[in-house]
Amino acid sequence: MIRRPRLEGLLCTTRLTTLVAPAGYGKTTLLTQAHTDRPVVWHTCQEGHRLLQPMALALAANRTSVPAVSGEDEAGRAHAIAGLLIDAWPPDVLVVLDDIQVLRQGDSAVALLEALCLQLPASARLVLSGRVLPPFSLRRLKVDGELTEITASQLAFSAEETTVVAGHDVHEVTGGWPIAVRLVAETGTVEELADLVDEVVGREPEQTRSLLRTAAAFDRFTTDLLVELGHSGAPTILPDLARRGLFVEHVRAEPGWFTLVPLAREYVEPAVGVHRTAARWFTSRGEYVRAVDSLAALEDWPGVTALLGDVLRTGGADAVLAATGLVPEDQRTAEVWQLEGVAHQLRGEWRQAADRFTKATEDGLTAELAWRMAWIQHLRGGPEDALKICDDCADSSDPMLLSTAASAHWALGDLEAAQAKANQALETATTDCAIGTAHTVLAMVAAAQGKRDELTEHYDIALDHAQKAGDVLGVIRIRSNRASHHVEAGEHRAALREIEEMLPLADVTGFATYRAIGLHNRGEALLGLGRLDEAAADFLAAQKVFDQAGSWLAAAPLVYLGEVHRKRGDRALAGYALHEALRLASAKNTVPHMILAHVGLAELFSDDDPELAREHARKALELGESVAALLVLGWLDHDKARCQEAAEIATRRGDRAGFARALRLRGVLERDPVLLDQALTLWREIGNPLGEVRVRTAQAMLIGGAAGEQLASEARREAADLGARVLAEAAASVAERCRKESRPELFIQTLGGFRVLRDGEPLPPAAWQSRKARDLVKILIARRGRPITREALGNLLWPDEEPEKVANRLAVALSTARSVLRAGTGIVAEGDAIRLDPDVLPVDVVSFLADARAGLAAAQRNSSEAQPLLAAAESAYHGDFLEEDPYEDWAGRLREEARLIYLQVVAVLAARAESGGEYALASRYCLRVLERDPYDEPAHLMLVRVLAAGGSHGEARRCYQTYVTRMREIEVDPRPFPGIFIGSTPRRA
Repeated sequence: MIRRPRLEGLLCTTRLTTLVAPAGYGKTTLLTQAHTDRPVVWHTCQEGHRLLQPMALALAANRTSVPAVSGEDEAGRAHAIAGLLIDAWPPDVLVVLDDIQVLRQGDSAVALLEALCLQLPASARLVLSGRVLPPFSLRRLKVDGELTEITASQLAFSAEETTVVAGHDVHEVTGGWPIAVRLVAETGTVEELADLVDEVVGREPEQTRSLLRTAAAFDRFTTDLLVELGHSGAPTILPDLARRGLFVEHVRAEPGWFTLVPLAREYVEPAVGVHRTAARWFTSRGEYVRAVDSLAALEDWPGVTALLGDVLRTGGADAVLAATGLVPEDQRTAEVWQLEGVAHQLRGEWRQAADRFTKATEDGLTAELAWRMAWIQHLRGGPEDALKICDDCADSSDPMLLSTAASAHWALGDLEAAQAKANQALETATTDCAIGTAHTVLAMVAAAQGKRDELTEHYDIALDHAQKAGDVLGVIRIRSNRASHHVEAGEHRAALREIEEMLPLADVTGFATYRAIGLHNRGEALLGLGRLDEAAADFLAAQKVFDQAGSWLAAAPLVYLGEVHRKRGDRALAGYALHEALRLASAKNTVPHMILAHVGLAELFSDDDPELAREHARKALELGESVAALLVLGWLDHDKARCQEAAEIATRRGDRAGFARALRLRGVLERDPVLLDQALTLWREIGNPLGEVRVRTAQAMLIGGAAGEQLASEARREAADLGARVLAEAAASVAERCRKESRPELFIQTLGGFRVLRDGEPLPPAAWQSRKARDLVKILIARRGRPITREALGNLLWPDEEPEKVANRLAVALSTARSVLRAGTGIVAEGDAIRLDPDVLPVDVVSFLADARAGLAAAQRNSSEAQPLLAAAESAYHGDFLEEDPYEDWAGRLREEARLIYLQVVAVLAARAESGGEYALASRYCLRVLERDPYDEPAHLMLVRVLAAGGSHGEARRCYQTYVTRMREIEVDPRPFPGIFIGSTPRRA
């Protein structure tokens, strides 16, 4: 061997090194002989590693475990597994992947390599070696100086090296091609390469030649396999060939295994008649995927079919799909179709799974087929569709089928039927999986009945059986459900602990639907802790997945998005989300979500339209128990009895948050400070700062004076920091009252929806009498004091009407607007022009723009005035300008201007928070930017950076995957996982 220090020195200089050259250029030799003090992870790729699961298992190399099941989110799963591997490797690891030419664009394993490329810490190194460039873009890494490229021209021997290896100068003949030079050294001739190979092989003993022909029939082989195939000398011959570098090399990632070098595989004729014995040998050692390959070579399709269950158990969904893909369609039995459907179902590919299950039913609908098809419908089409499939199955006693039907009954609100079916399932269940599934449904029923002790017992039993069965999806479902029940009980931190156990499983398995359920449940917990921005991000992510899957479950995150928007004061978006949730839930008759949507709308309209709020609250109560609906009616009607009823239900159900809300409302209605103190204590125990803000605001109103003013001001600041603009505004109003200073008599809100407040109270829609009068005021606001002619204004309001009619209608609308706003409040007529005087009529968007521009200018000067101005501007932005008029051109310019300035404000606040080490605050600001601009690259990277700096490494990786996905959507290469900067010292996450 000749040492090549000029190349060895290039291998570990940057994050990624690529060695790209045709066969025989010494890529593997260079990698093998290069000296390094780093711990090394080495893997030689082969056809079977084009799939994510086999590649992940090979790289894990007993350092960590990778679940065998997989879901539909291959990209997300790849990033999660990359994080799993990186956590298991030393920080200065050298990862070498050889023969990457077997990987192709679109292979699921490629996503894992790309994720490793992007996520490896700065101290680690990755080397990709093969005949072609890696099948993903390297442009961004190259631009950022993170890539070293070693090509064929660099790998070729120089004239001096050729002479040293061959013993004489054959550089002109060989072109420095290392394998040719080595063969010349071996044979002393420079004939055609094929002839050289034949000659070199021919010089070996017949025993060696025969062994090489047998070995050529397999991608990989061991001495034991070749001995089984009749080559008793394999234990001596194989190591000798590998030592000599003659056609055979060790598989570094699999000790004891060998493979032929590409040159030998190309020219050595493989033996025939060896696969039957090989298949038996592979099967006896649990190498079912390799056994299937040998049986497929024999076209033994019954033999392949018989091993598919073992392939699924040991290799997962990817391996099954690869195996079934070998079987011609005319040779596929119902068993093959069913197992292929199971594999697609495990990957979350519902449409493909349903298609394969349908083909499997040609021989009849079995119980297993029925419950698998029903569960797909339960997640996509809705519970009624799932029940129909269950009812159509003749075998109605199967426990998994009964549990699936029980879940559907639960979703439809029929608890009695759900409990009966689940009990039947438990009576007939004999496997751990079936027992765990039945107990899961019984726990859901117990939760709906408010039986906390029972639900805890059922979930403990269910989790134990699911873990014994290795039922990863069952474990995910149980932990997700338990998190949801913790949220209902106000145990938000316990819920987060469950989700932190569940989400990594969902990430690594790639089940986007289950991951979305987990994100939704985490969003509920974060909402319960008052962390609005993080909650909104989770709800949006969950909703996107459900929408893409066409699942009725999208109603759930929409309900809670409506709640977040309502707390922020973004009434237009809140109304849209809640109405859409109600539409989806009503279409599938999912009672729990219908109740939540009605309650959300009742709370949204309780100030502006009390009668509509009452209607929604009553509809919610008609569908089932609802503490929140009772409290809405209690507030609107000042009905203490409703509050007491709500408190009793909350107590029975273990709903601590509902009980705290009932205490606060009773304290307000009865003006009882003791009840308010009790509510405050309970909110503190729960850990919900927004609940505390509402109670302290009520206490401030009750106390009054200077003490009330101070208490309300503190509540306003905390609410503003949390992004709860409605609560901040309510607390500010109470502080003003305590100072005996009222707001301006008239105030107009346009951010997040149009409202006119008189003495702090919103005018009801009926006060306007005419929608055109409201639109007239909106148009004048959008012009920001610039006059508009009567003709132009009329054309905007009535674009298709005759001028004579327009003039009369404009006069009426103008009179109505002045009547509503009252005389002297800012609408100015100057000849034929009309304008609004913002100095007379306060408008929130005007105040926002003034504070935002002043704050940004102060930040440029690094002035101490910047922070309060920027914070005030951010808090005032309840939503986009006139969101309810998205298609009106006259509103577009101001809407876009305000929105862009808001994003600048939040970006500056985020940067200031990060530099001050306030990582949680910085992450909330980043989430606010991304909610309005999901393609803002600096915000994505800052979010990942501050999450990692704050110790949330798993969440940082999940957010990084979101960033990668967004950049791919707009065809931008993502940057590597960002570093963390603490003080002046950079380090990696």
